[in-house]
Amino acid sequence: MKIGVFGGTFNPPHNGHVRLAKAAADELKLDKLLVIPSCIPPHKIAAKLADGQERLEMCRLAFGCDPRFEVSPMELERGSRSYTVETLRELKALYPDSELYFIVGSDMLESFDKWYLWQEILSLSVLCAASREDGYNPDLSRFGKLAERIKIITLDPLEVSSTQIRNSAGEVSPELLDPKVAAYIREHGLYDDGLNRYRELLRGKLNPRRLFHSECVSECAGVLAERYGASVEKARLAGLLHDVMKNAPANEQLALMPDITPLELLNTKVWHQISGEAFLRQNGIVTDEEILGAVRWHTTGKAGMTLLEKIIYVADFISADRDYKDVEVVRRLAYISLEHAILYTSRYTVNKMVSQDLLLHPATVECYNDMLMHFGIQKG
Repeated sequence: MKIGVFGGTFNPPHNGHVRLAKAAADELKLDKLLVIPSCIPPHKIAAKLADGQERLEMCRLAFGCDPRFEVSPMELERGSRSYTVETLRELKALYPDSELYFIVGSDMLESFDKWYLWQEILSLSVLCAASREDGYNPDLSRFGKLAERIKIITLDPLEVSSTQIRNSAGEVSPELLDPKVAAYIREHGLYDDGLNRYRELLRGKLNPRRLFHSECVSECAGVLAERYGASVEKARLAGLLHDVMKNAPANEQLALMPDITPLELLNTKVWHQISGEAFLRQNGIVTDEEILGAVRWHTTGKAGMTLLEKIIYVADFISADRDYKDVEVVRRLAYISLEHAILYTSRYTVNKMVSQDLLLHPATVECYNDMLMHFGIQKG
């Protein structure tokens, strides 16, 4: 028997997930495809989750359209961190004579060699990476002989994300979300986080790409706040509003910055953090000094940042939409401590600016020095 294994948070499951599952089942000629909602995802900082039972029920609604699909609660029942290798071991014991096909999006292939016991994953299953790009041909040489256990699947893209569904509380086109799942979201009051009035403001000020980034930072900041003992509500709001002036015209930003320094005037990349704080303060949109400070210093950082300021600074680097070369490194460091992540990113920023002969904001240098002193690093 050929069995597909399709895991994820499914928070919530949308038609993009279903399309991927169907493409994999068809191309691989699967007899069965197991859809497995995860308990606690270890490979990424997850957005705020609906609980396990809710995600399980939504998966049953979304994937009930195909008799080859079976929704399994096995990782949720484990009740602890869910590593792929553990799930595959369990499935191999249940189906010793079957070939397992582990299905992921092609973006996960980029960091797959950082996964826990990835070599054993490839010994237990064929890794099937689904790509939206025709002719996708990644370099698999780093996997050595195990590259033979990796297969690329091509599928027609559907532009939808779980973040988009959550932000609309399920009120999207049935082309993107099964109406039965949308009804479940409404009936159970899922994803209503109290930030919609701020989203209305941002829709008038940010382009879609920047709005999506702000949502991703908000969700990441909420997870970091929960991990490190800060206010989740403040973190999510600060993350949502941190780039409020990013797309504003230069004259509009400058009007909010009468005390800008000559160096800041030349360094346009820091304008939006200064004008953003001023816009929110002057219009009475935010009065909380912690949130205003987090917006004010999210780009440059500074010495002596508050916990919330550190959270927004780090969340801006590691939000789910970020895909720069070292992002997985920074995400792992953020789980160790915020300070580890800040040291790495501030060093990265200093090196990048110096190598390109760009102006360095003094606060960035002070932030870097502050982290060096925090860790007792001294070279002379």
